[in-house]
Amino acid sequence: MKSELNDLRKIINHIPVKKVNTQEEERLNPILINRGTESIKQVLDSAEDVEEFTETEYTPLPVTLDSTIKQEPKQEFESEQEPELKSEFMYDKGKIKTIYEGKLLMRGENNDYFVMGYLPQDLSTLRITLIVEERTTAQKERIKIDLYERETLKYFTEQLAETFSQNPDAIEAELLLLTDQLEQYREQQLDQYKSNCQQKRHHQLLSQENQKRGINFLSQPDLIQNIDKLIEQAGVVGEENTRKLLFVIASTYKMNYPLHTLVQGTSGSGKSHLINTIGQCFPPEDVLSMTRVTSKSFYHYSKEELVDKLLLIQDFDGLDEEAQYAFRELQSAGTVSSSTTFKDRNGNITSAVKTVKSHFASMLATTKADVYYDNMSRSVIIGVDESEEQTLRIIEHQNKKLVGTIDISDERKAKTFLQNCIRCIKPYDVINPYADKVRLPVEAKMLRRLNNHYQSFVKQITILHQYQRKKDNRGRLIAEPEDLKIACDILFDAIMLKVDDLDSSLRYFFDRMKDYVKRLSPAKNTDYQFTQREIRLALNSSKSTCFRHFEDLELLEYIQRTGGYANRGFKYKIVFWDDIEKIRTKIKEELNRQLSQLNTLVVNDSPQGIGMPEPA
Repeated sequence: MKSELNDLRKIINHIPVKKVNTQEEERLNPILINRGTESIKQVLDSAEDVEEFTETEYTPLPVTLDSTIKQEPKQEFESEQEPELKSEFMYDKGKIKTIYEGKLLMRGENNDYFVMGYLPQDLSTLRITLIVEERTTAQKERIKIDLYERETLKYFTEQLAETFSQNPDAIEAELLLLTDQLEQYREQQLDQYKSNCQQKRHHQLLSQENQKRGINFLSQPDLIQNIDKLIEQAGVVGEENTRKLLFVIASTYKMNYPLHTLVQGTSGSGKSHLINTIGQCFPPEDVLSMTRVTSKSFYHYSKEELVDKLLLIQDFDGLDEEAQYAFRELQSAGTVSSSTTFKDRNGNITSAVKTVKSHFASMLATTKADVYYDNMSRSVIIGVDESEEQTLRIIEHQNKKLVGTIDISDERKAKTFLQNCIRCIKPYDVINPYADKVRLPVEAKMLRRLNNHYQSFVKQITILHQYQRKKDNRGRLIAEPEDLKIACDILFDAIMLKVDDLDSSLRYFFDRMKDYVKRLSPAKNTDYQFTQREIRLALNSSKSTCFRHFEDLELLEYIQRTGGYANRGFKYKIVFWDDIEKIRTKIKEELNRQLSQLNTLVVNDSPQGIGMPEPA
């Protein structure tokens, strides 16, 4: 204001300059309307002369500061503007800068150009939401505009020039520069997206020291037991057979014959903790963990995104029928195809077949006892240990961690070491000369696929021992009788689940029910009648779990309803007293007998196609 008065005085210095003070800064126009012309004359008569003054000119332009330059003393009004002026020139003029996601900035000579939202991916248009702000007055203009429409752009330029009182040619030049900068920015985004979509296997390079440690560990005897100790150190308490079984199945993800497992258990039994901890023992670049899977998500992966991966699905119950079907096809066929439509470059709608390839191992958790038959047959079924002894072990482990007796860093070290060991394992073809010497029990359900799972499991045990096994002249690993014995020991519980009519949770509930009835009525246990409430209180089970188990046992004809009323409770009795332990012992003895014969078996001639063995 002072500078303008001085300029005005230089032009018309013969005309006196006066200022008028009105009440509460009232303007002259309302005074004229409300009070008339006499009031205007009174105001003008009370005008006072304006004294001349001098000022130090301040130009807010960026300068290169030097400690040798003596700076002029600053006036009071300069100190308030200095921080803002410094922040104005943090960005280069004419360059696109990202303030945060969805907001870009380009600084012009007098204006700031903010681009809000995301740029269109269609390269034929550049429609954006633009905010133009004049820096001196902070006045803003907002518009949605396509920068490729020249007439619209020219009209908007004229509006800005008139609103901001600026040169229209300068504004148009800045808008054209903004167009060029946005085109370059969008091309960079597209190139980055394209590079992310390219399927490249990212392998973490191992140092020679870590590789040597991993190979030495894999070359030691009792390898599976040593791995089991590391898994326990990583945070899996109890579940000795289950954790070894899960680790071996998960390690097949990049081998020629991947396996899949389905972990069953009631809510809160530790299923997710079990598969997540095992998954953390594998290289994180190879693990995909999914909480929810939509109906068509498996059809929209890139072509080889599911190749050589370990999939963890936290809740298999959340997959609908279509997602389960696609998952089954990926497991068995290794590919899933969908016929879809899309627009070509000319805008015509055409059809195409999109194919997704897969090669993965998977670990899934579910609370359902009855899973779709096709899904169960493709997976190794595992039951979680829900006994009181296991519960006490878990509680003791949790308390030790809280007290500080267990060091969390030891868990991380165990997981990292197992990850490095898996990186040292290479896929091989395996020849099993003793594949026809061990037969699984014919009582098992889905025996054809169960036998395939068992043979693949034996091959994976051989691959984990690849630094201890011999190769034939074609570079294939040769399985040894020890591998078959280890596989039978670890896989035995899963085999029994295929033999038993009841799943693991239901079997545990039914065995406890039988023990309770035997204690109360040892002489006439077949006639003892009980209610759901009685069993629920005796076994300390929840109402919903007890009700579901009673329904399943009645449907399978293990118990029978004998009387009672719906409002007072029904009475039941056990009608089928199976002896699963006797069946278990019989199958175990038969497998041990077959395995013991392998040690005395002498192969005079090499099996056809194996050739002479050589050290690995």
